[in-house]
Amino acid sequence: MRSHTFTIVLSHRPTDEELDKFFANGLDDATFGIERGVPVVEFDREAANLAEAIASAVRDLQASGLDGLRVIDEDLVTLADVADRLGQSRESVRRYATGDRGPGGFPPPVNPARDGTLFYRWSEVAPWVRDRLNLAVSDADPTLVMANLLLQARGVAGRVEGALALTRLLGS
Repeated sequence: MRSHTFTIVLSHRPTDEELDKFFANGLDDATFGIERGVPVVEFDREAANLAEAIASAVRDLQASGLDGLRVIDEDLVTLADVADRLGQSRESVRRYATGDRGPGGFPPPVNPARDGTLFYRWSEVAPWVRDRLNLAVSDADPTLVMANLLLQARGVAGRVEGALALTRLLGS
């Protein structure tokens, strides 16, 4: 087994009772803290793969009364972030996004109807950069991307009429 390090954002600051319950279960691979006012827990967990490590950590948090909202990743990016990762100007990347420069087909923002800052998924931008600009860039970790999508879906599933129909999409 390998050791996997990742950080989970919690829904609330853990109480002393919740922490006691967590550690009473023999779990000593986590460090709780606050990052920029947000409660987090960093794991250094042994597992066959990252997916199993995250899943077991989320289950252990739940058993202690804690709720993991998401795993910290670097998938959501702004055009400024994309420019930094490519070593290009913000204006050149903005022009890729609008189609005024480059081969076109830049991935759409995840929040196109919003006024203000637009966000993109690096997991969509990186393949575009490689395929269309022939630049070598690293991918977003697909395990972290999937974990976050599933945690988000789990958080809203109880409020979705016919949620089972959507969860079946995972099997197809």
